[in-house]
Amino acid sequence: MRTTVRFWRWRRNPLKRGTDRAEAWSAVALTAVLAVGAPAAGVATGLGSAAAATPPAGWHTTTAVLTRQAPPSSYGYGTMQATGVRSDVRWTTPDGRTHHGLALVRPTSPAGSRVTVWLDRSGALRENPQDAAYVRARAVAFGMGAAGGTALVAGTGWACTKRYLDHRRSADLDREWARIGPEWGTAARG
Repeated sequence: MRTTVRFWRWRRNPLKRGTDRAEAWSAVALTAVLAVGAPAAGVATGLGSAAAATPPAGWHTTTAVLTRQAPPSSYGYGTMQATGVRSDVRWTTPDGRTHHGLALVRPTSPAGSRVTVWLDRSGALRENPQDAAYVRARAVAFGMGAAGGTALVAGTGWACTKRYLDHRRSADLDREWARIGPEWGTAARG
C-alpha cells in the first residue's frame, strides 16, 4: 500500500534537496500557465483574429447591378451549398464614372438584380468581408488552438524539467554512492 504525504515539497525537512524545491516551483509555474496563461493566450488570439476580419479603413459599400444572369452553383444537390458565385456587375462611382468587375452574388440571380459590393478608397472592387458567424467561428478556433498550444508547450517544458531533475538526482545518488559505498562494508569486516 502506498502512502502519500501532501505538499511534502513545501514542508521544512533537512533531507529536502534543491532539486525537490525546483520541481515544486516548476509545478507551480505549470499550474499558473495552465490556469492563467493558456486561457489568456486563447482570448488574445481570438480577439486579434476577430479584429483582423474588419474591413480596412476607407472601404465602403455601394450598390451594383448584375449585367447578366449569374451562373448556377457548382455544388450539386444534397451537398454543401455555395455562398455565392462570381458574376459581372456594374457600378457607378460618385464622380459619375461607370465600372465593371466580378463580384460574389447569389447563384442564378437574374440580370438587373441589385447587389451590394465593397470598394476601397480608390473605388476598386474588393472581396466581401466575412460574415459575423464565420468571424466568430474562426476566432474561437484560433483561440482554442492558441490555448491548446500554450498548454502543450508548458506541459512539454515541465516534462523536460522533471526529466532533467530526475537525471540530476540520479547522478547525485551515484556520486554519493561512489563516495560512501566502499566504506559500507568495512565495519562488518573489521
